[in-house]
Order: sequence, then C-alpha cells, then structure tokens
Amino acid sequence: MVLSMRLTLSIPEPLATRFQAAVRPRQRSRLVARPIEQALAERDRTLADACRGANRDRALARGISAWQSFDDGFEE
Repeated sequence: MVLSMRLTLSIPEPLATRFQAAVRPRQRSRLVARPIEQALAERDRTLADACRGANRDRALARGISAWQSFDDGFEE
C-alpha cells in the first residue's frame, strides 16, 4: 500500500485557477505527482552521471588519495 502525504505548495494564482478549472479534484494529486516523479528521476540520473564522471577522474583520485594519506594525528 502506498501512503500519501499532504503538502502545501505555492504556485502563481493564474496557474492555480486554470488547474482547478481544468482538473477534477480527485485527479489533481496524480496529475501533479507524475511530473514531480519525472523531475526527481532526472535529477537522480544527473547526479549519478556526475558521480561516475568524478570516479573516472584520475587527477581527482590522486588528490583524494593524497588527502586520505594525510596523518592528522586523529583516529577515525
């Protein structure tokens, strides 16, 4: 079972008015959830691509290795 959560969002009044006129109340949540889900999936893909790029960066790897080998006298 998928749980729902109520959110309060602010959108421009003209858009809200059009939305309320065009979409029946019981369909609004589903209509709004779809583009949010798509935007978050795209954001996740972008972040994963950036991480893969960083992991392939040899200069960055050398810099990380140098920092990790630094002995600051503290135990982790």
